Amino acid sequence: MTNLIVQVLGNSDVEVDGEDGLKKLEQLYSLEEIQEQARWNDRDFIEQLNRVSFPLVQKLYDNLSTDTDILFAFILTDQIRWTQNHNGTAELWSSVVTLDGIWWKNILLAWCRNKNIGCYPIRLNVEPNVPNGAADWEGMAEAIDPLLDKYIVFENNSIYFTPEEGDKIPIEKIIVQHSSGTPALSGALYLWGIEQKLAGKNIDFVYISEQEADCPIHPGKHWQWRLKVPQIRELLEIQDFSGALKLLDSLHPRYQELVESLSFLDRSVSLNLEGRNLEGKESIIERVSIALWSEKAFRDRSQWMHWYLRMAGSFELALYLLLEKQGNNNYQWENKKLIFRGDKDTGDIAKSGIANVVAKLLTTGELIYSFYHKPPTTFDSQPINDSNWEQFNSFYLNKWLQTKKECYGFNSLRNELFHNLRGDFIDKLLDEKTKKINGKVDHKEHPSQVAVDWLEYIIGLADLADEVKNRSNKYRDRISQILTILQ
Repeated sequence: MTNLIVQVLGNSDVEVDGEDGLKKLEQLYSLEEIQEQARWNDRDFIEQLNRVSFPLVQKLYDNLSTDTDILFAFILTDQIRWTQNHNGTAELWSSVVTLDGIWWKNILLAWCRNKNIGCYPIRLNVEPNVPNGAADWEGMAEAIDPLLDKYIVFENNSIYFTPEEGDKIPIEKIIVQHSSGTPALSGALYLWGIEQKLAGKNIDFVYISEQEADCPIHPGKHWQWRLKVPQIRELLEIQDFSGALKLLDSLHPRYQELVESLSFLDRSVSLNLEGRNLEGKESIIERVSIALWSEKAFRDRSQWMHWYLRMAGSFELALYLLLEKQGNNNYQWENKKLIFRGDKDTGDIAKSGIANVVAKLLTTGELIYSFYHKPPTTFDSQPINDSNWEQFNSFYLNKWLQTKKECYGFNSLRNELFHNLRGDFIDKLLDEKTKKINGKVDHKEHPSQVAVDWLEYIIGLADLADEVKNRSNKYRDRISQILTILQ
């Protein structure tokens, strides 16, 4: 198999009679003069190749050809059309067009043949609409992709070089040489290589220094990582910790620390507390804290069914925490269940339903409930004595989202979603509300913000506001630490 070296033929690559080859195109102020001089150069130097040298090409070939077959793809700039469309002044012909690699094409091919170096020229016509020609950063970045798409084909896990119609040369690896050409063009070529590398293509990089004897290959890891960082930041913003994990690079000096933090957050955002040694009430408080930390990311993405189910579970747990506080020491946590007077058989308060807990037990202080024809259990507690409790009751049981036909309390909507798989139902309702207040899901009148405010109200009644806030902040701090490491 063959390694393909892709590079721009730069000014410093050409020597004639031991001097800068560009001197052979000096003081030429029109296209006709440049073309005529190029023909003379072809005639003189192809017949006397000993006068010509491409030292950086030779150096790279000598360093890399010992282990594998080498094939060069030389990108040769052509700015004739660009100059003609920029008034074709004598200054432009002299200072721009004479620097193009295209004038050395025939000499380069003859020199490579003489050295038994495989090569193909790739002409880069600089388009007239590019503001600064081959020195234009944006223009060259846009030009490189379609240019190389014509010659380099990626098929599954294979690479092919197609220099001419009908040719399809198998390539084992592409090596991008990024030390030649204008900074804009060499930078664009390097960026193209990094993008392919990130896509899993077999690409490496080499930079040739006139001062260094060797031409070490490098994988471009630093810039691969720098390009990943903005993507990872965006994924952290939406709490896609699994996606961020996939983008991590094992060569990062703090890779293991990042993996541990992202894995922890990925499990946490899924409410997976396995291995955390959290039991009973502490586990319940942690889950409520995670829900409050994570819910905003679901709101921002309008993932309303995911948001609602998370919030509905949080409300239920928070209300049980409140009931425990109001319960006159009659309640205790058995694992994740709140049990009345230690009665494991009939005392599971969850069996009575959260709506009954709110409407009766927390509101009046008493609830009589019979489960599967068993003797009735009388639950009691201290009724809530708070001026906002009646409003919360209305929100939770009767009035949160209004349609043309019905009004849903926050809790009563659960059956519509859970039993009928009606994610479209809540999406439509909440998206309509979002549009009415200019997309601000954290507006005080947005139903989702109303729900969050009421959840915090319940947490406050349970005297857990500070603890939940501190626990939630630990997750936010963990993300901040990751962002600091990524800088």
